[in-house]
Amino acid sequence: MPPSERLNNQQVADIFHRIGDLLQILGDNRFKIIAYQNAARTIENLSQDIRAIHEAGTLRDLPDVGQAIAEKIAELLDSGNIAYYDELAEQVPHGVVDILAVPDVGPKTAARLWKELDIVGIDQLKAAAEEGRIRALKGFGAKSEEKILRGIELLSKRQEGRMPIGQARPLAVELIADLQERLPAGAIERIEAAGSLRRWRETIGDLDLLVVSEQPAAVMDAFRTLPQAVDVINAGDTKSTIALPSGLQVDLRVVERKHWGAALCYFTGSQRHNIDLRELAQKQGWSLNEYRLAAQGHPDLPDGEERFFDSEEELYNFLGLDWVPPEMREGQGEIAAAREHKLPDLITVDHIVGEIHGHTDWSDGQATLVEMAEAARRRGYRYWCVTDHSAGLGVTGGLDGERLHAQAKEIAALNEKYAADGVDFRLLRGTEVEILADGSLGLPDDVLAELDIVVASIHSALRQDRDTITERCLKAVRNPHVDVLGHPTGRLIGRREGSEIDMDAVLHACVEVGTVVEINAHPSRLDLSGVHARRAMELGCKLAINSDAHAADGMEILPYGIATARRGWLRSQDVINTRPLNEMLALLKK
Repeated sequence: MPPSERLNNQQVADIFHRIGDLLQILGDNRFKIIAYQNAARTIENLSQDIRAIHEAGTLRDLPDVGQAIAEKIAELLDSGNIAYYDELAEQVPHGVVDILAVPDVGPKTAARLWKELDIVGIDQLKAAAEEGRIRALKGFGAKSEEKILRGIELLSKRQEGRMPIGQARPLAVELIADLQERLPAGAIERIEAAGSLRRWRETIGDLDLLVVSEQPAAVMDAFRTLPQAVDVINAGDTKSTIALPSGLQVDLRVVERKHWGAALCYFTGSQRHNIDLRELAQKQGWSLNEYRLAAQGHPDLPDGEERFFDSEEELYNFLGLDWVPPEMREGQGEIAAAREHKLPDLITVDHIVGEIHGHTDWSDGQATLVEMAEAARRRGYRYWCVTDHSAGLGVTGGLDGERLHAQAKEIAALNEKYAADGVDFRLLRGTEVEILADGSLGLPDDVLAELDIVVASIHSALRQDRDTITERCLKAVRNPHVDVLGHPTGRLIGRREGSEIDMDAVLHACVEVGTVVEINAHPSRLDLSGVHARRAMELGCKLAINSDAHAADGMEILPYGIATARRGWLRSQDVINTRPLNEMLALLKK
């Protein structure tokens, strides 16, 4: 790649991800692989152009970027190549790394497929699976080929050109803050991120910012000269479009104060919601657009007479509706509910009084038990459950019965200290037990019976066929010691499709036996989805919203889970960890 071709952050990150992939295929040092993977994640989440950081000489200030990796970033940006990457790439055919994108095809499998069957691309992999040639490898069979073909199909269905909300939302927050900082006080009267971001969709196509200002020229100039703007795609008087280092496009519109209510509603969407709203307006004799209502066939007013709205609430109320929260605006019956004043009183972050799924450094967490407890207390929580991974998920150093007993002593000592100090907070004993491939659990029942809360989750063999993985999950949720089903589909947004589990069957079983279903708030999961959360609520499932925190600051992502619950129309009474400790524990009982 010639140095004159400007690489955006995502392209640089992709190269470092690829170095990590090549190292895995070649069986290199695990810590070296992790170093490149971590650096790649740092780069793709940057809001500032990586080239600007390089030119400022501050690459070493970035998290997970040491001297060796900083030098490689500089080499790439200055020359368009990395000699080390070229050396690795010469050892592995180009298409072998592409095979890693297929769900459940890891580096060891890709290496074997290449070395033993000379498969060096996804098309070749698909042909080999269809022809039954992969089953000839030791350890593979017909089911392995079926899983590979399903994985290739899933890969082809992935959304292209959309960014996970966990990456897009921090970018929007920073853009708004930087724009306000670059303008005089009062220049921006109102500013809001609209579009799918405001509706908290799981992935974002582009960002929409809406502004009220009497100084549109100054706002446009400040926006187009933001340090994050690597390209100005459109420069208008009241609308401009820039491209961020990640490649994401951002539209900014300046509207008059009187247009704010209609504009914010229109640019928030969704398309279906807007159509339903427009049709309702038409039935009442009004034409609705992004700026106002205009009389059109109204029985009492001349055509063209206008109405403007200072807020969305005023617009909805004028049309005889309750205001519809943005998360609900997906054309799923919310207009009818708003007209009948039957919208639910949605859950908020403030309703959560504790969490029942989180990790410490006893397994794969980054903070001690005390540090996690204190982080929960700072959030105002009254309880937090320690659910470190169980044995059975070997890569996380999971806990067996003996280590759980040792951990219990530390938990008890801390609870005694809180009680002696008059602190209204309690740590609960738990585990995130692995649901093994046959539906059995990673810990024996007598160990699980001692715990306050057992979260059961699937992390492996996610590409089992629909019937197999569904039965596997049903067996686990029906275990009398399992209290919570964690992140049920196992998806990673933008990276891994969820399993083919029959969610409706699983939700029915959870209602039947009283197992709680989790909404995992991590923005890479959001699992249950909003759609499944609404179905769970309709069936009468008990639900919990957890951050699945692995670090002291990991609970800060809870709003993503709350927004997902709101997309599912959930109220505080639908979620058990809005309840005081004793009431929450009682709800866990079968």
